[in-house]
Amino acid sequence: MNIDKLDFLSEQEAYGFVNGCENRYLEDVKKACEISLNGGRIITLCGPSCSGKTTTARILDDDFKKLGKELHSISIDDFYFDRKVLEARSKSSGLPLDYDSPSTIDLELFGNVIEDIERGGKVLLPKFDFTDGRRTHMEEIYVRDEHVFLFEGIQAVYPELVKYLKGHDYTSLFISVEEGISYEETVFSPRELRFMRRLVRDARTRGASAEFTFSLWQSVVANEDKNIYPNLDGVDFKINSTMGYEISVIKPFVLPLLLGISNESEHKKTANDIIKKLENIPVIDSRHVPDESVFREFIGERK
Repeated sequence: MNIDKLDFLSEQEAYGFVNGCENRYLEDVKKACEISLNGGRIITLCGPSCSGKTTTARILDDDFKKLGKELHSISIDDFYFDRKVLEARSKSSGLPLDYDSPSTIDLELFGNVIEDIERGGKVLLPKFDFTDGRRTHMEEIYVRDEHVFLFEGIQAVYPELVKYLKGHDYTSLFISVEEGISYEETVFSPRELRFMRRLVRDARTRGASAEFTFSLWQSVVANEDKNIYPNLDGVDFKINSTMGYEISVIKPFVLPLLLGISNESEHKKTANDIIKKLENIPVIDSRHVPDESVFREFIGERK
């Protein structure tokens, strides 16, 4: 995505640019809804870290309501095995604790839920407490004609999970930062954009230091390259969540985090490289970003 201009002469001009980016994304989500209507009552939504899955699921919910449908959004993370199970596996195998691979998901339970949805009647959906690291209860739902079930998570394209969907009529959606952003001589890759989103989001919502987020990122992208990107051939529609304005809006949020990386850190050079790339990027006031924007997932609510 080549951006010709980010230094706007008026607030109205800046708002118009932001609004145009938002409308392009919303058109993608609208198309995803239309395609899903032609499928069965099951939808999957996959995407790598910080693509905007949560907001996209909410917007799809609103779009389906306008069409007389009731969308049940289900996080595949709720199908995790209890943390003590994963810790026991790690101890017995001598391998690091695994939160990403298909084996962390109770696939048999997932398959049973899919069958129950297709059969109709009562469905029991697991609810997982990430603070306690365990499944706390099962939510009871009775399937009605107007119900649609959206399974959201990075695991939605794992072959080990998809095999339970085969034979059923379902729609597979994928969301990601599909395009990088190029401004003058500076280029930000899609993965770089997602990383800056994650730095800001995790600092704001989880109190995570930039150092900690840097330390996790390598395993995050390794899982994406192993389990997500090789399995996209069967996806029905891709949603592009790149916002042309985002480098200008996120700059004041991410710079302090990058500058906080200590000189002794192994990540200092990478942090400095991003800082240098941001130097000549004009700032766009975050107040121009709508409250309902997918980008609010990362920078938070308007002050």
